[in-house]
Amino acid sequence: MKLEIQRQDFLKAWQTAEKSASTKTPMDSISSILITAGEDNITTLEATDLKTSVKCTAKGVNVIEPGSAVVPVAVLGSLLKKVKAETVLLDVTPERGSLNAGRTKSRFAVLRAEDFPKIPESSGADAVCELMAADLSRLVTEGSSASSQPQDFPKYLGTCLLRTADGGIKAVSTDGKRLSLSKLLCSVYKNEDLLLPSPALKDLAKTMAGSESTVKILADGSTVWFALDDAEFSIRRIESSFPNYERILNNDCRTTLRITRDDLSSALERIDIIARTTPAHIMAIHLAPGEDLKITARAPELGTASEILECTIEGSYMQIGFNVSYFQDGLRALGAGDIVIEFSDEEGQTRMKRSESDDFLYMLMPARLSPQDTMPDDDSESFAPVRQEQEEQIPEEGQDSYNQEDAPF
Repeated sequence: MKLEIQRQDFLKAWQTAEKSASTKTPMDSISSILITAGEDNITTLEATDLKTSVKCTAKGVNVIEPGSAVVPVAVLGSLLKKVKAETVLLDVTPERGSLNAGRTKSRFAVLRAEDFPKIPESSGADAVCELMAADLSRLVTEGSSASSQPQDFPKYLGTCLLRTADGGIKAVSTDGKRLSLSKLLCSVYKNEDLLLPSPALKDLAKTMAGSESTVKILADGSTVWFALDDAEFSIRRIESSFPNYERILNNDCRTTLRITRDDLSSALERIDIIARTTPAHIMAIHLAPGEDLKITARAPELGTASEILECTIEGSYMQIGFNVSYFQDGLRALGAGDIVIEFSDEEGQTRMKRSESDDFLYMLMPARLSPQDTMPDDDSESFAPVRQEQEEQIPEEGQDSYNQEDAPF
């Protein structure tokens, strides 16, 4: 196989493919990309980590001699990114590969095409829905924002559910303490629940961000495909049941906060400087109707932080605690603009959404406030060592103030 490559054009497809390759060992077949150059002058790239796969068409390639080879990502990818020549020559024999870029010449080992794992084919899969790639990117980014790190049990904690029904698609995730739900209208061919790993979906969302292409989602019993004009991604389905999240959604609301998202986000970044030093990572939000919003954080022996923000508060007075990181995750998913936050009570669900739209909901459970989490009314502090009885109330390192009873599921 011999290819004349326009480096910048080729790199776009290469970088898409390498995201699905494993990084375990440099010369393993799943740490490599299968390059197939046909007599029709079309070159395809395939990569997989056995859970996710991609097959895409590379542009900027002139096929001098057709063929196929498995090339290690760590070698060829790095060379293509670092050489200065815009036109390079890739020459691959069964024993080795070589890259010639002006006065720069490199040789590297290759694997046989027969050693590359077979990527699942979508030819027999059912079409589920069709939508714009940029819309899918937004849907997945928002809908997966409440997922946790993948865990063995329960399996749904590291997943995102894609559900098609009633002429639209929803993306939902939860870790038991919070939930994110994004939805949009699209062309639905089949009502289906697709449970997929969140990390793979988030990588897919980054790839499709800003794209003007249309993506068709297809599925069979084990795999889901996302097909674009020049690329097809596949992700293995998770064999697990997703919680019945709809049963816990309600409209109970005692207090409503309306505020500009960027103002609140900036304040929390400053609050977090103190809050993140505490085991529970807790802040206290003080809601008084008709007054400004007050947010505080207190770390015994270290210091305090306080923020006052202009806003509109309606309803009842409330002092309520939250894990700062969880709250920030919701704000990031909401994006810019005015937002509405609805508080049911100090122990019930809190809902965050955009002011002018109901296409995204982020719900989280409050954290229990202990005496050392709140600041005195006179804002005075003495950072003396915490008494023993106070220390016993602080969770152990790595814990927060949530427990299983707090979980909405």
